[in-house]
Amino acid sequence: MATGLDAMLATLEAEGVAVVRSVPDSATVEPEVLHRCGMIGLSATSAAVMLWRANVGTPVLSSEPNGRPIAVGVCRENFREKIGVVFWRKRTARGWNGEDVPLVDAVAGIVWLLMERELGQCDTYGSASIDTLTALLNQRTFVTEATRHIARLDRDALPGTLILAEVDNLDGISPLQGSDDGDLMLRRAAMLLRSAVRPTDLVGRTGSAEFAIWLSGADYLTAAERAENLCLEPPNAESDTAVSEVSFSIGIATRQPGENFAELAQRAGEAMRQVKREGGGYWRVSLGKVA
Repeated sequence: MATGLDAMLATLEAEGVAVVRSVPDSATVEPEVLHRCGMIGLSATSAAVMLWRANVGTPVLSSEPNGRPIAVGVCRENFREKIGVVFWRKRTARGWNGEDVPLVDAVAGIVWLLMERELGQCDTYGSASIDTLTALLNQRTFVTEATRHIARLDRDALPGTLILAEVDNLDGISPLQGSDDGDLMLRRAAMLLRSAVRPTDLVGRTGSAEFAIWLSGADYLTAAERAENLCLEPPNAESDTAVSEVSFSIGIATRQPGENFAELAQRAGEAMRQVKREGGGYWRVSLGKVA
C-alpha cells in the first residue's frame, strides 16, 4: 500500500495522502486513518467531514481556508460508513480542476483493490466483492458500483433502472429438506437473474433471499420485460423438486433526476413488498418518489 500511495502522490502532484474511514457523524466521531503517506497536512477530522460529502464516482475538489488544495475520492461506501482517499497539495500549488476528477476517482478504486489484497481478502473470483454462495456481487459491492453508475447518468443523459427481486418460496423448504436445498434454490435464482440481463448489467445478492439488478441505459419498460420473462420462467424439466421452481416478487424503479441510490432502492423495495403482500410471483413498477 505504501508503495502504491507514494506513486499516486507523484501522479497527482500531491504533497500528502490519507486513506480514511468516515461515519455520518464525522464531525464529532474521531475518524480512523487507515493509511497515510507524504507530508502531514489536513487533519483527520477535516478529511472525514469532506469524505462524507463525497460519493463514489463524484470526487469533491476543495481547498482549506489557508489555501491548501484538497481532493477527496470515495473508495467504497454503504449506509454506515465511507472509506476514501484524501489528497492535498502545497498551498502554493495549483488548485484541483475538472480534469482531475476522473483521475481521483480511478485512484480511489485502485486504493480499494490494494486494501483488499493487503488484508488477504481476495477469493477465487478475484476479490471479496463476491457472494460466495451465488457468485454474484455482494451487497456492499453492488451498492457501491450502482452508485458509481448513477453518478455518470446525468453527465451522459442516460436512464438507469433498479430491479429488486425476492425469492418467494424459500421459506417453503422444510427443515427436513435441510439448508442444502435452500442453497440450491438461491443458486438457481442467481442463475435465472444473471441469464435475464446483459453481461454489462450489475447483478448482486443484497439479502438472505433478495437480489438486485442495475440496468444502465435502460428504462422501466425494458426492466418490466426482463421481469416478465423471469416470472414466466418454466420449472426445470429435469427435476420435480420444489428447488427448481423459483418464484420472485419483483420491484422496479427507474431513476429520476437527482435521485440517489437510497431513494431509488426505497421505491423499488416498496414495489417489491407490495407484490409480496399480494402473493408474489409477479412484478410492479414504481413511477414516482416515495413521499
